[in-house]
Amino acid sequence: MAARLGEDFLYICHMTPFISIIIPFYGTADPVLLQRCITSIREQGMEEGSYEIIVADDESQTTGGARNRGMQQAHGEYLFFVDADDILVPNTLRSCLPLLKLYSPDILKFGFKEFTSASSLEKQNPTNQLPSYAEYSSGAHFMALNNFTGVVWAHFFRRSLLETSSLYFSKTSLFEDEEFVAKAYFFARKMLVTSYKVYGYYCSSSSLTRMIAEDECRRRVSDFKEMLFRLKAFSQACQSDASVEHLEALNRRIHFLVIDYIRQMWRNKCSINEMNRQLAILKQAGLVPLPYKKYSWKYRLVCPAINVYIRFVI
Repeated sequence: MAARLGEDFLYICHMTPFISIIIPFYGTADPVLLQRCITSIREQGMEEGSYEIIVADDESQTTGGARNRGMQQAHGEYLFFVDADDILVPNTLRSCLPLLKLYSPDILKFGFKEFTSASSLEKQNPTNQLPSYAEYSSGAHFMALNNFTGVVWAHFFRRSLLETSSLYFSKTSLFEDEEFVAKAYFFARKMLVTSYKVYGYYCSSSSLTRMIAEDECRRRVSDFKEMLFRLKAFSQACQSDASVEHLEALNRRIHFLVIDYIRQMWRNKCSINEMNRQLAILKQAGLVPLPYKKYSWKYRLVCPAINVYIRFVI
């Protein structure tokens, strides 16, 4: 194993890695948490040479920019994005690798656990049995049938899929996951989904209770809207080339994200006047009113309420 520290990234390299694990790390990030993250990876019991760890910084000082920098340095057949303050559940990653090697999916989606301290994550016993999984003919097939949390760190992505699709992160630190995951599903062929919990998502007591400043609230709402409009533009650009099934799956996701955007405005203390102004922008862009679809019972419940408000208020 060799380690190299450049101007803006640390690259821990094994000879012929199967997996590249990319960790964005920049600005005021805590090096103690980073070391905890790396230790949790090194203690997974994977063979030397089967993986590489890339700790990536970027001059843009954004999560998306740092991840892009890491992708450019990656050599593995699969990419796995891990945030520096999170960890892997002990003795889990090695159990997922046979799913990648046996079935060669473009994407493997897995489960995660929330934790407040590393000691609260139960250690799993190593197993030679494959985790149970569901197979989808494409990422679009999965996206057309399921609601999901659009977090990038709950996946393995085939590197060639991202390269041939020219898929990179927008250089933001908020909601770039949602855009990236939706586009990756859109392009992916075979996709496997398992509920097996590999990832430990860190919920600090301070982050759970802290009040968000007003300027941060505005930024969250603005970044979400920009992500939503980028996905809409992507959908429009694919109209002539993509199949009906792929476009319907992507638009389904966009419709759910419109609802999430309205929730973001409410959660982040937007005034009624500001919400109405933003809804008018969505209406002008054709994002509302929402189509009446039988996506899920929640969608069937929320969609009419939003559309009635749009019709009589906006």
